[in-house]
Amino acid sequence: MPAMSQTEQEYEVGDLFVTEKDLTLKLLPSRKSATVPIRWFAKSGVTNVRRAAKDIQFLVGKIRGSKLQVRGLNVTTDKGLDTDLVASRLTEAVTKAGFEVIG
Repeated sequence: MPAMSQTEQEYEVGDLFVTEKDLTLKLLPSRKSATVPIRWFAKSGVTNVRRAAKDIQFLVGKIRGSKLQVRGLNVTTDKGLDTDLVASRLTEAVTKAGFEVIG
């Protein structure tokens, strides 16, 4: 297997799972994951988009390492598929954090 040069990067997709108390991210295909406590998500959705974007950036930066590049995040909540990501402002928070929302 050839060694990677410093300019080559591997691209990963993240599964972002949001509950009222925690934000969990799992990167694929590397299977790295981490969780941070949050206070900006309530029943109606994101209460502070700026804080949410900072937490998402922090979490991705924490586990991606130096050679991994995360392009998009698949966002889900504990409420399942019934959650409207736009109305809950999760899409806005992920976009503000600098990532693309997939699904």
